[in-house]
Amino acid sequence: MHVPGNRYKNQPTSFNPNYELIEVLGKGGMGYVYKALDKKLNREVALKVLNTNSDADSVKRFYFEAQAMKELDHQNIVHVFDFGQEKKQLFIAMTYVKGESLASVLHHKKEMAFSDIELIAKQVARGLLYAHNKGVIHRDIKPSNIMITHDNRVYIMDFGISYIQEMEKERLTITGMTMGTPEYMSPEQCHGDEVGVASDVYSLGVILFEMSCGRLPFTGAKPIEIAIKHVQNTPPNPKDFRPDIPVELSNLILKCLRKNPKERYQNMEDLLDALDNVFKTNVFSKSPSRKMKILDSFSKSKESHPLLKQVICQKLSILALLLTPILIFLLLMLTLHYKPKSVLQPIKDLKLRASYETKNLEGDSPKGYPVQNLMDFDLSTAWVFETPINRKNPILSVELKNKTLITHFGMAIGYQKQKEDTFEDRFMIFNKPKSIILKTKEGVRQKLVFENIKGMQYPPIQAIETEELFIYLEDAYENQASKNFAVSEIRLLGLSLK
Repeated sequence: MHVPGNRYKNQPTSFNPNYELIEVLGKGGMGYVYKALDKKLNREVALKVLNTNSDADSVKRFYFEAQAMKELDHQNIVHVFDFGQEKKQLFIAMTYVKGESLASVLHHKKEMAFSDIELIAKQVARGLLYAHNKGVIHRDIKPSNIMITHDNRVYIMDFGISYIQEMEKERLTITGMTMGTPEYMSPEQCHGDEVGVASDVYSLGVILFEMSCGRLPFTGAKPIEIAIKHVQNTPPNPKDFRPDIPVELSNLILKCLRKNPKERYQNMEDLLDALDNVFKTNVFSKSPSRKMKILDSFSKSKESHPLLKQVICQKLSILALLLTPILIFLLLMLTLHYKPKSVLQPIKDLKLRASYETKNLEGDSPKGYPVQNLMDFDLSTAWVFETPINRKNPILSVELKNKTLITHFGMAIGYQKQKEDTFEDRFMIFNKPKSIILKTKEGVRQKLVFENIKGMQYPPIQAIETEELFIYLEDAYENQASKNFAVSEIRLLGLSLK
């Protein structure tokens, strides 16, 4: 295979014939990551190649990473397309993310806008929630492992030291051995103890602190010094470094950074709920709304020449003095009257229709369980429907007020209804959709597959532009063929195209 210019000493000159190497994206402890062209599918991928001189432990870690990532199919996690060995070199082909790492953004922007913090934190938490539900603990969440695209999509990457519950007997790490990045490691990880979900919660708390305050909670000259602080020192209050941070966000960060794992948020669902509570009051709408995306200003500032930047800044300073009164007035008007929409905005202006919405299928509600329960943001209520006789008919239709761009479709299928009994430990179990077909009124079809787990799931979809969406049941998780189906919630995220 031809390698352009062979500019990099360690770049292989011969590799799998299915991939053409384009350039080096980065170097890690186990090898190089290349931008490559998948010639079979004609798409760009990130190709991670293990060093040929790697020891047995590195080979195991590389294998574990591939095993962990191949099971993860989520819009906020890089996806593994291929894994194999070519001429004694192990490789993983995965999503090529066109953007920048959060580490690069923080290096240039320091403390970030609260709207950006919300956007990044929630997407990282959603990706980790999915991974945790699949039995995978990342264990190395840090800014350099978080990528941001130019349309504000966030991806988690590098599961090289992840903990896979199903592989516990073959775990590479042992008690007393620590792996990770000291600045972002939990106290139990620094101490060499076994880690769990709460460890990823802690690491995300460190990142929230850094995004909010422009610095880390604990620093030191040596890794061991930082690790000791994580184990022993009380984290500083974010308000000491950023006075305008809301107390609710400050408290959330400090709870993530508790020394005792049992005192932190116990899972990413709880942390997401807490983030929703912090941001739901729109306490940040009083600050100037940004039209630019997260990476726009970062990219421009990174490309500017220092001397040119200095000259421009001097001229702009003079101009700013002359235009200050006008700018203040325009800024005030912008603050009061404009807030840009996000492609992740929940779509609420819609009407649901279903053939089964008035039937009393659970037997203990005189009015039945209406289809509106799908959009009440309450996972303890459900829409229950009979087994469709003809699956060529839709089970549900969504009528949108305006033409809408749907970027995410979510569904919660893990519904159980508690029965009234003395010990409160009996439940009614319903059948659940396993795969559905989304079809627009224009005839565009997509298949979505759901895991057999509780909570909201957002399978990857191609963006849909339509005014009406039909939902068909294709396959099911069936406990009994005669039983009814239940769905707790659906979510549509996107943007109205008025």
